[in-house]
Amino acid sequence: MYQLWWSNLLVGADALRIHPLRTLLSVLGILIGSAALVATMAVSDGLMVFVRDRVQRELSVQVVTLSPRLSRFEDGEWVPQHDYPIFTDADAEALLRHAPGVQSATLVLGGRAEISHRGVRRHASVTFGTASLPEFGQMEIGAGHFFSAAEAEHNLPVVVINYALARELLPSGDPLAMVGREIRVERRTRRVVGVLAATGFENREDPSLAALAPLRSARAILAPQQGRRLAPTIRLLARSLESVDAVEEDATDWLARRWPDWPRRVTLSVGREQLQQVEQAFLLLKLFVGALVGISLLVGGIGIMNVLLAAVAERTREIGIRKSVGARRADIMAQFLTESVVIALAGAAAGLVLGLVIAAGVTALFRGWVGAPVYPVLSWTSVLVATLSSSAVGLVFGTYPARRAANLSPVAAIAHE
Repeated sequence: MYQLWWSNLLVGADALRIHPLRTLLSVLGILIGSAALVATMAVSDGLMVFVRDRVQRELSVQVVTLSPRLSRFEDGEWVPQHDYPIFTDADAEALLRHAPGVQSATLVLGGRAEISHRGVRRHASVTFGTASLPEFGQMEIGAGHFFSAAEAEHNLPVVVINYALARELLPSGDPLAMVGREIRVERRTRRVVGVLAATGFENREDPSLAALAPLRSARAILAPQQGRRLAPTIRLLARSLESVDAVEEDATDWLARRWPDWPRRVTLSVGREQLQQVEQAFLLLKLFVGALVGISLLVGGIGIMNVLLAAVAERTREIGIRKSVGARRADIMAQFLTESVVIALAGAAAGLVLGLVIAAGVTALFRGWVGAPVYPVLSWTSVLVATLSSSAVGLVFGTYPARRAANLSPVAAIAHE
């Protein structure tokens, strides 16, 4: 049985070798379709990487926030409430253990403070947190370093300021030279250990002045409002966009275990709208790619079918002779299906190379004209999909010509001119 199957494959391969022009035309049809498939997948995967990188920079869509509810809406107005929880480092660690989809957790507390240096006084927003704060937003250090876990743990008098604030505090010098200098934050001396890099969006007329400091220093700098305690917020960073929902569910479960009436005490928020927009963009891109792939494969498959139908018409006498000497219907089917699959695989191999060349050219245009750092990405799964798709096209579109050849009557086929 194995030898018979192998001989049918050899007959099909010989037919392709004997008719090189027809084979070339067949391969050309699937080559174009396969090249379009590979190029589309490589470019779309590159775009996916580019978009995901941009999303990673705007990490709010991957952050689940647990905020103490400081007030409630009652009888048409907001009234303060005092039984809100005070989250601690232990709570953040407990959430890390409870939610496997969490990559990092931090405590954050915000406020405003007067910051001064050599007679220059400015009011800035101050974010107090742990050393993992840079993971939750785009914080590129221009000079110095972000405060370390040891500095935060020992509550050292350190602070990181953004470029706009450094420029205000040192108007006649290089803002990055603020590293190592001492400033006053609400009359508390702090040493600047880092200055964030310039974003390019600094506005001198309306500067966004910001500083970041270890959470333990908040009590010394921020004055709590009367009757209120300082209440940090927990931020959980999901490992990926896809795991945000699971992190939200785990956080909800953790809150329910701690406080059965947690919705009255805590606000659980996710960048839902942003997340839905990102997921919608990914879905639209995948549908667009799928439509292009379908059209490409359809064109290539029709080409294979047309060429094989012509081959059946040309080789009718050959088919009749084979059947008259004992070839079964299954043998004729195997012969023409073999030709179809070989054509598809040859076209897929050549299309893989051509598709990569096209993808490299298209992404080069993106980088040159738009300035977007997009590069072609071809994973092993894409190669597998391209190969299996081409083989499937060969089988599907080669079935009709193979059935037509197998159903020919031996006598009529031999008498065919």
